[in-house]
Amino acid sequence: MIPKPRIRATAAIGALAMAASVSPVPAHAAPPLPDSCGSANVVDDICTARLTSVTADVVNGTITGTPVDSDTPITLAGQGDAYLKSTGFGTAAPEAVQSWDTAIDQVADLDVDPANPNWYGNAKARVFLPRTLNDLATRFPPGSLVVRFAADDAQPGAYRLVSIQPTAR
Repeated sequence: MIPKPRIRATAAIGALAMAASVSPVPAHAAPPLPDSCGSANVVDDICTARLTSVTADVVNGTITGTPVDSDTPITLAGQGDAYLKSTGFGTAAPEAVQSWDTAIDQVADLDVDPANPNWYGNAKARVFLPRTLNDLATRFPPGSLVVRFAADDAQPGAYRLVSIQPTAR
C-alpha cells in the first residue's frame, strides 16, 4: 500500500504537469518599430525612412541601412513586389538607379506558367530579383533610398519591407 502523503505528492505533480501541458503558449509579438520611427513617420504601423546607405546580405536576402537622423541601423527583408522603380531622377539617374529600373522591367512580364518551356528560369529570375536589387542599392548615392517597413516576426532581426524605392531628394 502506498502511503497517503506519497499519493498526494504524486497527484499534485500530476496536476501541475497537466496544467502545464494545457496552458496556452503565449504568441511571440512582432518586434516594435525602431526609435527612429517617430510618430510623424508612422502611418498604420508602417514606418517610412530615408536611408543614408545600405549593405546587402546576399545569403539572407536582407539589407541593412541607417535612417537619416539616426545612428541605429535597421535590417529589412521583402518580396519582389515591394521593390519599386525609381522616382524623381529624370534622365540624370545614377547608373545603379538605372540598372535597378532595368532589372525590374526585365522580370515584370516573365511568364512563369509551367506550360512555358522557360518557366523555371523565369521564376528563378523573379525570386532572386530582391537580392540583385539589394546589391544595386549598396551603390546608390547616400540618402536616395526610401523604405517603408513594418514590424514582423517572420524573419527574426529584420523588419518586413512594404516598399523600397530609389527617390531623388
